Amino acid sequence: MMRWMRYVSLLRRRSGGFRATGVAVVLVLAGCAHYQARPIDPAVTAAQWQARRLDDPMLAERLAPVLREAQLDWPPARYGSGELLLAALVLNPDLAEARAHLAEADAAVRTAKAWPKPSVNLALERYAQDQAGSSPWLWGVTTNWLIDTAVRRRLRADLADAGVRGARLDYAGKVWDVRRTLRAALADVLLGERQRALADEAVNKAMALQAAQEQRRALGEAMPADVLQVALVLAQARDAAAAAAQRVADARARLARAVGVPVQALEGVALAWDDLEAPPEWPATQLDALASRARLSRPDLERALVDYASRETELRQQVRMQYPQISIGPGYTYDHGARKLQFNLGATLPLLDQNQGPIAEAEARREAAGRHVEAVQAGIDSEIASAAARLTAARDALNAATHGHDAAERLRQQVETGYAHGEDDRVAVLNAQLAAITATQARLTAVDQAQQALGALEDAVRTPLEGNEAGLLQAAGRAGDKP
Repeated sequence: MMRWMRYVSLLRRRSGGFRATGVAVVLVLAGCAHYQARPIDPAVTAAQWQARRLDDPMLAERLAPVLREAQLDWPPARYGSGELLLAALVLNPDLAEARAHLAEADAAVRTAKAWPKPSVNLALERYAQDQAGSSPWLWGVTTNWLIDTAVRRRLRADLADAGVRGARLDYAGKVWDVRRTLRAALADVLLGERQRALADEAVNKAMALQAAQEQRRALGEAMPADVLQVALVLAQARDAAAAAAQRVADARARLARAVGVPVQALEGVALAWDDLEAPPEWPATQLDALASRARLSRPDLERALVDYASRETELRQQVRMQYPQISIGPGYTYDHGARKLQFNLGATLPLLDQNQGPIAEAEARREAAGRHVEAVQAGIDSEIASAAARLTAARDALNAATHGHDAAERLRQQVETGYAHGEDDRVAVLNAQLAAITATQARLTAVDQAQQALGALEDAVRTPLEGNEAGLLQAAGRAGDKP
């Protein structure tokens, strides 16, 4: 080790090159980024998740630009689908992950536009035999600089820009996925609560009817089969109540996950959907315009087009690889007392196959991407046609169920009036009330089917067709909000 240090000391005395090199190294290192550890503690992140609330002042602060644009206060008195979606834009962890991937794509653009880094080689040797009047040392520094043409850099930048566009479309798709889940969960919560209330009412009426039938059987006015029939109705009502309670619990869990809060954060929150049981009807011309736009510019189609453009760029890159890549390498050598300047010129020579293999792969990938575009367009057209037909059928079923509900209500009112005048007995009233409840449940099921069909049509055209979501999202866009 001491001998090596003497060699270095002697070399420094012979030349000041090492001193200059050391200064250059220090300057380069001074401009370097420094690593900062950011460990993740699952206990801390779990506690942060459990502490999330919709009335958190930090949430209102992050939503402030949108709230000013939309002229809203936070927290609102009632949370509809639009207000819940605004909260999800900030709180949903899937959207946060998508934004992180978008930042990753933005960083890739900087990498693509950077100039190639040169390489430096240092050679050092000592001549063992003493030579009078000459230094026993040889040392040299050589560099290698790749000549990066404007075409190559532009292709790399185009590919990176396509990655950014793709990441933005992926984020938009993730936002729509969250919106879809949120809408379905909110409908399930509200409809499930209505179904549970009807089922509980049916249980009470069935229990009263069972007691009346038991009394009539004791008096010999009813058959055992009548009592058994009421017992079956009561069992069905209890099953419906349990199923509705389970539906509400499951839907609340899905709704909380879509918003980005724990389930307990929804306790005491007033959920609202004003037109839930009356899905709006849209003019055919407006739906046709939305469908035409979706066939040409739906986000998943735009994503497929971006992928195709990327494959085009990759093919151009591989074609450019047929041509030599030139590099230059200026250097300096201290050769046993003689100082020498050198200049190296290098090139890659694709003489054997002219990069035909990678070119063929890139052409195949471009062809597959083109076929994928056509497949996406065909899928969009099929989704729109299927969703429109499903919505039409669901509206017809809802109209029929509404007529049945109205008829059952009229019958109930007639029987209750007859009972008040002594024309009908208690059993007839309870049977009419149970029939009205059953008709209401059937109509609620039809409403559920109609809302699902309307949601499928919204998915097909990627546009909200009811509620205030579209207006709030437009306000977010005008405010330039990036939660």
